[in-house]
Amino acid sequence: MNLKFLGAAGEVGRSGVLLNTGNEKMLFDYGIKIISQAEGPLQAPKIPLKVKLDLDAMLLSHAHLDHSGFVPNLYNRGYRGPTYSTATTFDLARILLNDSIKLANLRNQEKYFFKEDLKTMEKNEYRITYGQQFYVGKSSIGIYDAGHIPGSVSFHVNTGKKSVVYSGDIKTRDTELLRGLEPIRENTDILIMESTYGEREHPDREIQEKQLTEKVRETLEMNGTAMVPCFAVGRAQEVLLILEKYGLDKYPIYLDGMAVDATKIIMKYPELIRQPKKLDKIYKNIEKVYNNRQRNDAAKRPCIIVTTSGMLNGGPIAHYLEKLYDKKNCSLTLTGFQVPGSAGHTLLETGNYVTEENNFKIKCRVDFIDLSAHSGRSELFDYVKMIDPKKVFVIHGDSCDKFASELKEQGYDAHAPQSGEVCEI
Repeated sequence: MNLKFLGAAGEVGRSGVLLNTGNEKMLFDYGIKIISQAEGPLQAPKIPLKVKLDLDAMLLSHAHLDHSGFVPNLYNRGYRGPTYSTATTFDLARILLNDSIKLANLRNQEKYFFKEDLKTMEKNEYRITYGQQFYVGKSSIGIYDAGHIPGSVSFHVNTGKKSVVYSGDIKTRDTELLRGLEPIRENTDILIMESTYGEREHPDREIQEKQLTEKVRETLEMNGTAMVPCFAVGRAQEVLLILEKYGLDKYPIYLDGMAVDATKIIMKYPELIRQPKKLDKIYKNIEKVYNNRQRNDAAKRPCIIVTTSGMLNGGPIAHYLEKLYDKKNCSLTLTGFQVPGSAGHTLLETGNYVTEENNFKIKCRVDFIDLSAHSGRSELFDYVKMIDPKKVFVIHGDSCDKFASELKEQGYDAHAPQSGEVCEI
């Protein structure tokens, strides 16, 4: 048996791990890495290493493009086998993948798959859910809630000889939107785990929620517009629930961008989220925005605007900033990690909003709140203790080597693989 690491080795992005059991070949995730503006705004995303098409199964942990973004390329190249994931993941991935095709067309970038390939992928979807078990050849596969975004899973593969856990991205603690991950109590020989926040802890979640709502409330009391740019999948819905939790749903709230469709999809599967009735209630009462006329109207009044994109690189938030950047009674609250080189990161560092289309000084209030959907450093260590594996492979982080070394100090057999490395297990 062996593992081949096709991406996410020593980096966050382009996840892809091939498990060869000797009887079956299974691919865990197959994503892309978005290039930051610092590396060149017109560059195409980085892609994972090529994999042969003699796969028995594609196992997709969740919808984010760094995990799903290259799966359609398999079908473009001729793969016709199954892809296993949750219904929520398939539906969310479809809107993200369609958007990536649209962006590639707009930027005249190389395209690795087309809409026809998405249709072929759809025909080969096998929808699974939490608590389910299924077989690929002789290997049984268990499905566990990963707690990261709606529909995200961790896989437990029992080959009959060894058992392998692929964590995907994980969140151990409850949020307003989701329950924390479901513990894996089964025997595990091999753990392949993410380490996105291997060097950082998250601040207290409740304090972050209160700071967000205080900043929004202060803006509204000054008759300003509170802009809350979010990632469309998971974060926008979390923000809506936080606004409801602290009584801010009595104010006008606008939902814009891909977040509108993503929220509809998430509400189709209420059993996978914590508070489906609350999300349904707030969604029915807010204003959905679909065009610039509605955006212009929203920007003229005291209100809350929850919109994409979360790192300010494009989307409707650019339109709102062009209207409101010089209004000191307005505010912009970033709610997630800002990749170096992104417009959001540049804004936090310099106070300037810089994209291909814009370059101006922001005069409205700018704040950052940590509402991460990933586990922090200590939670990752606790996760390893819970799994108690014989061997750990550390991926999907900027400091995988360091995290693996720290695990070794705690007595674990841990390794941070290189891209393309094949490891016998």
